[in-house]
Amino acid sequence: MLRDVGRLISVRDVVYYIGDQLYKRSLRTTGVTAAVSLLGYLGGLLPGLETYNARVAIALPLLIGSSMLLGGFVLKTIPTLLASRAMSVAEAQDLDLMEDYRKSQVAAHLDVLWERVFRFEWAMGSPISQLREHPAEAPPDLCLPKLPDEAPEERGRREFLARARFALSRCQSQPCQRYHLGIDLRFLEDWYNGGYFDRQDMKLIEQFHGSATLDAIRREIGGGHWPSLEDFALKLYQKFWFRMITRAVAIHVGDAVTALNRRHGADFFNAQTILWPGEENEAWVKQFPSAVEDIRDRRRAILRDVFGEDPDAARRMMRRMLWPGWFLAAKLRAGYDPEYVTGSLGFSLVGDSEALALSPRRIQPFRALAEQVRIDQSALDGWLARFRPELFRPEHAEALRAARIAVHLRRNRLRPMLRADVRDSQAAEAFIEHVVDTVDQAVRTRHRYTVRLVALRVHHELTRLHHDEYLRLLDALSERC
Repeated sequence: MLRDVGRLISVRDVVYYIGDQLYKRSLRTTGVTAAVSLLGYLGGLLPGLETYNARVAIALPLLIGSSMLLGGFVLKTIPTLLASRAMSVAEAQDLDLMEDYRKSQVAAHLDVLWERVFRFEWAMGSPISQLREHPAEAPPDLCLPKLPDEAPEERGRREFLARARFALSRCQSQPCQRYHLGIDLRFLEDWYNGGYFDRQDMKLIEQFHGSATLDAIRREIGGGHWPSLEDFALKLYQKFWFRMITRAVAIHVGDAVTALNRRHGADFFNAQTILWPGEENEAWVKQFPSAVEDIRDRRRAILRDVFGEDPDAARRMMRRMLWPGWFLAAKLRAGYDPEYVTGSLGFSLVGDSEALALSPRRIQPFRALAEQVRIDQSALDGWLARFRPELFRPEHAEALRAARIAVHLRRNRLRPMLRADVRDSQAAEAFIEHVVDTVDQAVRTRHRYTVRLVALRVHHELTRLHHDEYLRLLDALSERC
């Protein structure tokens, strides 16, 4: 880890640090020098001892202090100006427009969101899957005709993709979009406003901390506004690596873009030229002799200087700014989404944790939680089959899910009633008194649970995509050096 930090610290940073220390210590050094000079001058007043006169005693500390102050200021300013210049060049030369590369993967992103979020809404016919027709906001051509022998899930997928593409291509407010189209893509569109390796690519972090929906979920779970000490440390860890990596990339890209444009006497070369895989093979590059090799050389140098020579070490370094975002969102989802915890969706909290190669220390609490929740939810189903059997009808799938979420939120308090013997009359009375009320209230407010659950699932899946897409981009750039 120290070696990785060392690569992110350039000569400019070292010079800045030296200048900063000189600048900060100039006043203290002046005071110490003045004290020593005064003692030396006073010593010269003693009989038989000759030192230096008052002019020297005054000039010496002033000379040393001003030299340190001025020298430190210069050493601080020059590297700062150079680094700021390079980062400004990178930003002005379209580093922020690496969001276009993210948007170019929209088809794959929508496929993931369908498979892991929205297909469940279509399967149960929740309001998320319903369309409110409107000539402009939800035109009739979004009501797709049914194809012969088409399975319901495939039809649902076509409907979702048609609405999502329409929503992403049309400028409309998010509340209007959600009202007419049903689907909630606000977090996706917000994520698309960040570009790879740009210092402003913090949309998911901002969502996690600032979204009213996620904050409401946090309050329901009981997490409050203040994170635990461990979570706070993890956020600082992520922020440190994000700032260091994006700063280093911006400086190197700015220098590379300046050099390429100067070498070829053009203004075509920008940050996307370096960071967009395959851009060196585009037709416009071929008008500049040797430009293809120059781009690859610059890209290779940036990857080496920032991430090192070893591809595995580079991926580990990149992951340090990525996995904490997924982990924090996963903890929030674990407190609200029992289906994800138990794996009944076809994928699970533990499975995704293993796929992201989290440490066993972080996965183990998820394993323990999954085992507890499986038992709790199974026990709940047993009680509901006795007291609310209508919830197991297909048309009440959304209500049943809301009931399961509500009990999951209160699992620690309700666990004694859930795990009691269903055949025990006293246990049945306790279940009716303490749990049935919670279930009935959840059924009445099931749409609220659905809206919050879908928003949380979308946000969490975006953190997984964010993690995977950055690593894929790093691999693609390495292959095209």
